[in-house]
Amino acid sequence: MLGLRRLLAVSGHLGGRRAPAVAPAFAASSHSTLFVRALQILAQPGPVRLQKLSAPDAGIMELRLERPEAKNAIGKEMLQGLRSAIEEVEADATANVVLVASSVPKVFCAGADLKERRLMGPAEVRDFVNSLRSTFSSIEALSIPTIAVVEGAAFGGGLELALSCDLRICGKDAKFSLPETSLAIIPGYMALYL
Repeated sequence: MLGLRRLLAVSGHLGGRRAPAVAPAFAASSHSTLFVRALQILAQPGPVRLQKLSAPDAGIMELRLERPEAKNAIGKEMLQGLRSAIEEVEADATANVVLVASSVPKVFCAGADLKERRLMGPAEVRDFVNSLRSTFSSIEALSIPTIAVVEGAAFGGGLELALSCDLRICGKDAKFSLPETSLAIIPGYMALYL
């Protein structure tokens, strides 16, 4: 079992340092660097990325939230990405632990995407909230440990995402809030526990 410092170092979260995107030996060639950058641009990853770490860290799955323009707010596309990632983890017999982290500096997850939600009708909102509850319950029910690596804001649904994990590792800038309560609204996922 890896120690806490090793897990954080592997995920690039130790001391605020991020792991390099390109291996140093590969980055030596300017042509190779340009090629890798072009592939990164063409790939245009979605708002959720699941990465399987290789030896000596085999068995660690890193689920990254990558929606910087909305501070990782959970919209329909991100919700689908979370569901797909969970299904992939469940199907992978070599997975031993899941790290849930953010690629956005100073933000874990800002909660539900309220801009997107304003455009939904009542039936769509109900379906979205039910799907969100189901997704968080799936994370909670995973048979392997889940660890939320929180560096920055975890508000509303972001806090609920972190709470659905087995463990939470918090950086010095971690902030938690349920802003719904100031509007006399029950947090969506937490309603299951009331």
